[in-house]
Amino acid sequence: MTSGPEKTSPSAFEVREMNYTDFIALLKETNRCPGGKKTIRRIRELIHIDNKTKILDVGSNTGFTSLELGRITPAHISGIDISESCIAESKVLLSEDIDDVRSRIQFQVASAYDIPFPDNEFDIVMVGGATGFMDDKRKAITEYLRVLKSWGFLVLSQLTYHSQPPTDVVSEVSNIIGLQIKPMNKNDWISIVVDITNDFELYLDESHTLSPRTDEKIKKYIDYFINKDHIKVMPDDVKEAIRERWSNILKVFNENHKYLGYDIMIFRKRPILEEPELFLSN
Repeated sequence: MTSGPEKTSPSAFEVREMNYTDFIALLKETNRCPGGKKTIRRIRELIHIDNKTKILDVGSNTGFTSLELGRITPAHISGIDISESCIAESKVLLSEDIDDVRSRIQFQVASAYDIPFPDNEFDIVMVGGATGFMDDKRKAITEYLRVLKSWGFLVLSQLTYHSQPPTDVVSEVSNIIGLQIKPMNKNDWISIVVDITNDFELYLDESHTLSPRTDEKIKKYIDYFINKDHIKVMPDDVKEAIRERWSNILKVFNENHKYLGYDIMIFRKRPILEEPELFLSN
C-alpha cells in the first residue's frame, strides 16, 4: 500500500502571515475555554447532565470543551467552529480518545450565525468565549436561542474586563485575533443576552479572577510547544518564527490579563414569563 504525499511544514513566512486560529491549530494548542477544566467541572456541578442530555459546543475550536465534557459526563455533544483547521485538529484528538467518548461526540465546520441543527434540538448550548470574536453578537445569540429547548440552558464562559484596559493593549489584542474588540464587563454581556429577547433569563453567574504569569512561566510554556513532536522536526527558521510569534502573542495576552477576569453566565430559555423574585441573597 502506498501512502499519500507527506505533509510539509509551513515556511517561516507562512507562519508569520497565517491568521490567529490557523496558527493555534498549527501549534496544536488546546485553547481552553476561559477557566479551563475548572469551568467545565463547575458547569457539571451546576447543571444536571445525563446520558439523554444533548449539548452544542459553539466555537469548539480544537475541541477542548467538547472532549472534556465527554470525559466527565455521559452527554451527547456536537461541536461547531468556522475554522476548518481547528475542526480538523479536533477530529484528530477525538480519534485518539477512548471508544465511549468517540461514540458521543461529533465535530463539524459551521457558523454560529447559521447553526446546522433544527429548532429546539439541545438541552445545553455551551459557548466558551467565541461570541466575543463575533461582529454580530445579536444574530449569534438568536441562533443559540433557536436551537435550545424550552427550559434549556445557554452557558457563556466569557472573558470579562474588571477594569478599563489601555487603548494600546486593546489595539494589540485586536490585531492578534484579527477583530476589533470592545472591552466589555460582566454586565455588558448580561445585557446583550437578556435585552435581545424576554425568552432568556439570567439563571446564575459567577465571577472569577485572572492574573498575569511570570516571564519564566511564559518561557517554559513556549518551550513546551517548540518541543512538541510535530514542531521540533521543522526547519530551524520555521521554529524560530513560531517561537517569535508565540512569544509576542503571549506577551500581549499577559498584559491584557491585568485587566481581565472571566464569568460563567448561565441563562435559561423560558417558554413563559414568570413573576420577578424580590428577597434574594447578595
